[in-house]
Amino acid sequence: MLQRLKKEQGFTLIEILAAMLILAIVALAFTAYFNNAMTFSKSNQNKTIMSNLARSAIVYMQKQDFKQLDQYFKDSHAVIVNEKPSITSDTFLTCGASSTGVCQFKGIFGNTSPSLVSEILSPSVNGIDYQIVISYQQNLVKSADKGGDLLLPITATIRPRTEGRSGPGADEVTVEGYVNAEVIR
Repeated sequence: MLQRLKKEQGFTLIEILAAMLILAIVALAFTAYFNNAMTFSKSNQNKTIMSNLARSAIVYMQKQDFKQLDQYFKDSHAVIVNEKPSITSDTFLTCGASSTGVCQFKGIFGNTSPSLVSEILSPSVNGIDYQIVISYQQNLVKSADKGGDLLLPITATIRPRTEGRSGPGADEVTVEGYVNAEVIR
């Protein structure tokens, strides 16, 4: 009977420990891979959210009065020194009854309530507050014979109000678009 026990084959404790060590090292490598994939996925999700919010702001701007926007972007750069003419949720907040400088354009959104404009240009999604800046792209303006007087090139740049809040790699997103004149809408 003793000889029969000696002939039985199996794994020794050392072999089992070595196999477990190799398995643990492989599992650790996979864990790091899945952690990186999850971080990358979260970053892409935030970039997608930011792109959609910026597109939404562009669509909102496309529904505004072309002539007033055109006048604002082309005339306000003379008022704003060394800055690109832009619109944020804070642009017209301090105007009150004043009608000088940028405040002369405070009716640019017509009868829309300031809170709606604020919600569109300062949205909050998934607990992250964003700031959208609508800017005029003067370098893309074409001559009148090429339709330049019918298109107003703008960008919507969105970034989180608190830096790093939207995850790694999702610092800001810029979407380009045009506001069409009413005659071609």
